[in-house]
Parts: sequence; C-alpha cells; structure tokens
Amino acid sequence: MRAMTMPDSTSAPAYLHVRREYDFLADFLNRYWFAPPVALWRAIEARTLATLDFPAPLLDFGCGDGLFTDAVFGKQAGIFGCDIAPAELPSARDSGVYRFGVQFADGHALPYRDGSFGSVYANSVIEHIPDPQHVLLELARVLRAGGQLVLTVPSDRFRSLLHGVKTAPDRQAAAAYAANVDRLLAHYHYHSADEWRVLLHTVGVRLVEARYYVSPNAADAWDRMNGEYGIGRRSWFSLIVSPRLRKLGYQHLVRRPLVKHLEPRLRPLYTETVRDEGAGMLIVGRKAE
Repeated sequence: MRAMTMPDSTSAPAYLHVRREYDFLADFLNRYWFAPPVALWRAIEARTLATLDFPAPLLDFGCGDGLFTDAVFGKQAGIFGCDIAPAELPSARDSGVYRFGVQFADGHALPYRDGSFGSVYANSVIEHIPDPQHVLLELARVLRAGGQLVLTVPSDRFRSLLHGVKTAPDRQAAAAYAANVDRLLAHYHYHSADEWRVLLHTVGVRLVEARYYVSPNAADAWDRMNGEYGIGRRSWFSLIVSPRLRKLGYQHLVRRPLVKHLEPRLRPLYTETVRDEGAGMLIVGRKAE
C-alpha cells in the first residue's frame, strides 16, 4: 500500500527562488574539482535550469546527495527530496536543502498523494531508467493540475557530438565507442523532442518546451576531459584525488591550482550559446488542468 506522505504546502512560497545571476561554473569546479568534466556539465545544466520558474512545493526526484539542488536553489522552504540510492540519503538530509524531508522512494511507486507538488524535477535521472513510462506516470500523478514537470536528459544528439565518435576511423568504431559510453554512464535511451512530446502526452502532460543545452564544443571537450581525468576509468589523476587519500591532507594543493587553471579554459564553453543542437536537452511539461 502506498504511503500517503504529503508536504505541508502552507509553509512553502508560491514559487521557489532560483539563483539566476550566479556563477555556477566557479561553484561546481569547487564542488567537483576532482571530476572537472562533471563540473562543466553540471554547471551548464544548472545555468539552464535557472532560466525557469518553479512553482512550489518542489519534488527533487533522484536528489542524490543534494549538492546540485543546493547550488540551484540554495536552502529554502518548499523542497522535498527522494532517491532510490540509500547511501545518498544521509548526505541529502544533512545538506539542509530539503526542509520538507528526504525519503527513499522507487519511482514506480512514489510515497506521495496525488497532486502533492507544484513542480517535479529530475536532473540527469530519467536516462538511467530502462523503461521510463511508468516512472513518468508516477511523476505526473504527484503533480497538481497545471503543475510543471522539468527533466534534464542527454539529447538525441548526445552520441554524435562525442569527440570519440566524431574522430572514430569508421562507423563500427564509432558505434563501439558510443556503446562503451552508454555502458559507463548507464544510459538507456536518447529521445528527440517529438518523442518526448509523445511520452509526456501518454501520462497527461503537455510538452511546453524542449531546449538543447551543452553546445557541440562543450560536448566535445567534456568527452575528451573524461579521458584526460580518468572519469569512469583509472588514471594518475583519479588516483591522487581518490577520497581514500583525503586524510593525507595534500589534496587542497591539487584543488586550488587546478580550479585556477580550468576556470578560464572552461568558461567559454559554459557561456556558449546553444543553437540548433546540443548534447543535453531540457524538457518542460505542464500537467493538464
């Protein structure tokens, strides 16, 4: 039987405050200095989300440790978090971001009443779910009539913009490279805007915006940096920044010069205007009234 947890919406503002004029690149480089390509991608995502308005209360579906939502929204009333990874929940609870609380939740059966939230957002979550249809149905169920569903996902152009795909010697090698990235990142699907329109329509949500983010140049650099900094594989860099070695106390000597070196290099990619294609896609839907 589904639990009937309901946030007290009377304690939430009508809309959440979003950090619109904020340097997400500097923030995420300091948060994720040990994984620079993650910092770049997350910063661009946050900058994209900060252009939206979010009716409260908000459910952060797949909240993880709360660091991303902390960067975008800060600590304010009106945010509830849930995740299927129990190991992440203590950090999320300690973050101070989720004043409505944090719960373990399977997206196929969310423990909230129908129409509990003004907004539901899932940042880089849905692509990790093999068949997202039932999860989208649950996300729509907990939205109130007219509520907003916001998803950030890798786009239908993601694979083709990878440096390793573009520089592969032939189609077979390109396909193998893309398949390996899918495996490392646990990506199961890449939908176009039209495909998202159909998916949302089947759960009673109307697509109101589909926008690319992460420019082709940024996607190319992100992919090259994954190899350079050993993301998803072992390297000298991943060894010296390993959390297991933090107690030795030397890592601040790596972090400071690295951030100083990377920030001017990555800033043009962070601010670049995305026009006809991008490796990420922002999906905004509105539940039927």
